[in-house]
Amino acid sequence: AIELDANLAEAHSAKAGVLAADGEYAAAEKEIRTALRLDPESVDVLREAGRLSFMLRRYAEAAAYWEKQSNLVDSDFAVGGLLITCYTALDDKANVRRVAQRTLARAEKIIAVDGDNGSAMAAMFSCLLCLGESDRAKEWAKRAVLIDPDNMIMRYNLACDLAVNLGDAETALAMLGPYCSRTGREQLEWLKSDPDLDALRTDARFQAMVEQAERRLATTQP
Repeated sequence: AIELDANLAEAHSAKAGVLAADGEYAAAEKEIRTALRLDPESVDVLREAGRLSFMLRRYAEAAAYWEKQSNLVDSDFAVGGLLITCYTALDDKANVRRVAQRTLARAEKIIAVDGDNGSAMAAMFSCLLCLGESDRAKEWAKRAVLIDPDNMIMRYNLACDLAVNLGDAETALAMLGPYCSRTGREQLEWLKSDPDLDALRTDARFQAMVEQAERRLATTQP
């Protein structure tokens, strides 16, 4: 696509995502800078710019990109969870609460028309925990796993919240087991850099999951 039209911002941001998944962060940053110059209002570009900053643990920068993305798409609840992670890492409690309230309202609107949306339920779980409503949050988590057990992104998000907000390493690891057994390279790199999982990194079971995923990917990808 870039060979056909070097001014396609989304193509440059997509290339940045591939480069970042391969650990080529300097090259990925070059592509993101180009994408942002070409179209700083593109939702796809902002999403990928935030992802790259996040993987480099530049959380304030990632939050700025994702806030802009969130303002452009007022039905997007998924970006709320990413913002909560950034603001939690920055110890910015006021913004955690603000984003949790906004994201909860968005997820509730989705559930009203799509009652089987496990991803929206997982978002509600995260937001309710941030807002101190743990009992209500747990009910939504149970419902999400019952309705959508094969949703791996949902499992990952639940694991993050279990580790960060509830300190429940056992259940978090149980959630991550199926995810790690299926995840691709890009998702594994994300897992390795996500601060939400820092509390699990010294656990031998977590380390074994990552090592097994690394071995699987080494034999299945060129």
